[in-house]
Amino acid sequence: MRYLTEKKLRSKGLNKAVVLCLALLESVLVCQAQLVIEKNVPGPVVTAQSVDRRGDFYLAFKNGTVAKYDTTGRQIVNYSPRRLGQVTLIDPWNPLKTFLFYEEFQSIVILDRFMSPTTEYDLTGKSQSFIRLACPSQDNSFWLIDESYNGLIKFDPIDQKIQSKIPFNASIPVDGKILFIREYQNVLFASLDSGGIVYFDNLGNYQGIIDSPSCDFFCFSKNQLYLTSNDSVFIQDLYSSEKNEISLPDTYLHVLLIGHRVVGTKKEGGFDLLR
Repeated sequence: MRYLTEKKLRSKGLNKAVVLCLALLESVLVCQAQLVIEKNVPGPVVTAQSVDRRGDFYLAFKNGTVAKYDTTGRQIVNYSPRRLGQVTLIDPWNPLKTFLFYEEFQSIVILDRFMSPTTEYDLTGKSQSFIRLACPSQDNSFWLIDESYNGLIKFDPIDQKIQSKIPFNASIPVDGKILFIREYQNVLFASLDSGGIVYFDNLGNYQGIIDSPSCDFFCFSKNQLYLTSNDSVFIQDLYSSEKNEISLPDTYLHVLLIGHRVVGTKKEGGFDLLR
């Protein structure tokens, strides 16, 4: 299966070697018999998940709470908002400014390192009708997916101004609905319900597409993108054609790589910590 079909992402002094997490994931998930579950943590169904740059992971649950865990699966802190709602997307890459997007409220909440809310941004009126997805950018702005405009918006939360609007058109192969977005290494990635992950530069200019199954979540570890789909984990190196597909037990919705461990969020709720 071919992945990077257009311009390859350019390295910016980062290590281009294949990272150890691929070997780890292969050894842990290659078949169910080899799985070693260190810890099972029951709980509600996970609606959003991610990992920060330190390796701690964050889970948002169906009951509206958000919890931060260390690499041993120990809960560090918990966030219980006054207005309960399901988190659509969480991005804690900067652990000092954890980003939460609520589609139903059309709002963004920023949490500090103690998981206490510091700022809330109301996105009502920032689009032609409805913001379906939002994520942070490295320049402190926000990327927004406008459903009615059918395009990409870059929004400055400080000045409360739209910096740019990029419509999806014939030159951008966005066929269908965008399910998830994430900026990584100064590049914005967006997964499509029809399959594939398109990516844009920091100005919103279309750069290419990665062939992949349809997914509603993907994540990164060093120079690799990984996602779960149809009981498999798909791994793609961002700077080469190296790729892999590993079978995943049907117990799990998604996986997260955290150091030498793997977190599997479970379909019935809660998660397993695997090693």
